[in-house]
Amino acid sequence: MLLAILGGIGLFLLGMQMMTGSLKELTGEFIKGWMNRFAGGTGRAIFSGAFITAIIQSSTAVTLLTIGFVSAGLLSFAQSVGIIMGANIGSTSTGWLVSLIGFKVDLQGWALPIIGFGVLLKTFLPERSPAYGSVLAGFGLLFLGIGVLQEGMGELQHAVSFAGLTNIFLLVLIGIIMTVIMQSSSAAVATTLTALFSGVIEFEQAAYLVIGQNIGTTLTAILAAVGAGTAAKRAGLTHVLFNIGTALLALILTPQLLQATAAITRLIFDEFDAAFGIAIFHTLFNVLGVLVFALLIRPFIRLIEKIVPEKGNPFVQHLNPQVAKLPEVALEAVHQTIQLILSELMQLMRMVLRDGTVDRRKVDTLHGAAMEVRTFLDQIQSMPQEAFQRHVQILHTLDHVDRLLQVIEEPIGREAYQVHPGLTGKWMPLLDKAQTEITEDEQLPELAQEFRGASEEMAAERKARRNEYYIRAAKNEAELATVLKKVDALLWFDRLIYHAWRAVARLEKAQRT
Repeated sequence: MLLAILGGIGLFLLGMQMMTGSLKELTGEFIKGWMNRFAGGTGRAIFSGAFITAIIQSSTAVTLLTIGFVSAGLLSFAQSVGIIMGANIGSTSTGWLVSLIGFKVDLQGWALPIIGFGVLLKTFLPERSPAYGSVLAGFGLLFLGIGVLQEGMGELQHAVSFAGLTNIFLLVLIGIIMTVIMQSSSAAVATTLTALFSGVIEFEQAAYLVIGQNIGTTLTAILAAVGAGTAAKRAGLTHVLFNIGTALLALILTPQLLQATAAITRLIFDEFDAAFGIAIFHTLFNVLGVLVFALLIRPFIRLIEKIVPEKGNPFVQHLNPQVAKLPEVALEAVHQTIQLILSELMQLMRMVLRDGTVDRRKVDTLHGAAMEVRTFLDQIQSMPQEAFQRHVQILHTLDHVDRLLQVIEEPIGREAYQVHPGLTGKWMPLLDKAQTEITEDEQLPELAQEFRGASEEMAAERKARRNEYYIRAAKNEAELATVLKKVDALLWFDRLIYHAWRAVARLEKAQRT
């Protein structure tokens, strides 16, 4: 009996993991494009969250994707709030799937052939077929798990009575624990529905369990936010507060929600259907929570921002360890981080060219940021070929960033503006432009071309002047020490402009890849 229940839950979880993972793989670019395009205002963000969750059948996955997108700077925090709220509505789709198909259609007989066909696709057909095969196999395992779970629950009904379990808060706590143990609110809801369908628990007990499961699903968001940047912490806290707030609202209005659920169920089926009723109840209280929080979204966002203020190295706010699990998103986060670093580097170059000033604190901050970027890149998991090529270009960019910082720190740089005052002012307009425009992707090609021209011009000037200085020294028209100092300063200018060009050019190539 217990082994059958555990086995059923295990099969369901395995099926959900296979389906969710493969659907994420198949729809990854679509989801990224959808979020960027349609997560505009609050209403659109809520719809996006619900729609994407219904597609990949995992509110946890959508929440983690959202945290990743916010961390990468692809979504604003305000947009993420709407998506997280919408994901809660989308998460109710599992209940509808199980109650409408799992219990009303005998899929257990079809489950094994579906699994077999899915495994054949996954094993023998090339390209994207393995992902499609995993979706099919996962679907089959999911309903096979429900069938095994029903058998176990049927035996449990005769062995144990849960009629005395009426304490509301204990039921909510059990719901939380179920989700935490299973690491999936979908599996917890499916188990609850199966127990209800098998007669192990009553309708009201199932309702309170589902409320608890709505809270338990926040654990993953909490874990994702631990050690992450400000944006990820805010998104994680949003998920926690929203789900707890929605659960409290559901507890306060449970009698009214249950009455509405019963009325809707009878309207559709002419009689009360308990399993279908829980799917309706789950949807009703989540929609109600979204409506309430949507009306209060501005003060809610301000509250989150007050609880989690900006702190830490400002250049690496987009680098969240959870984002590293999403290669394309992770590389976009790194791209934006390097843009911020380069913008600050342009300011440092302007300072050292103007009067030889080197802001040691800023240099150290940028060194630390570059090191954190490297550490983050090491965490990125396997990636497709295009992402791999972008990764390579980003590593080249980082190399030139490090070398540029080293050039800025060289002692000769503090005197170069006095040795060659004419060269000092020559590059200021370009650096001014780069400082403001380098964070805009569409400006990168033009900046790369301008820096290339500047570097080539500086290289030609270095060759001509260097030879000229040595000729003068050989003719005793200038002291050798003075000549060497001028040559050192000249070489310093050349290195400075060259590494600035290569950093911008590599970043532009990474953006094109």
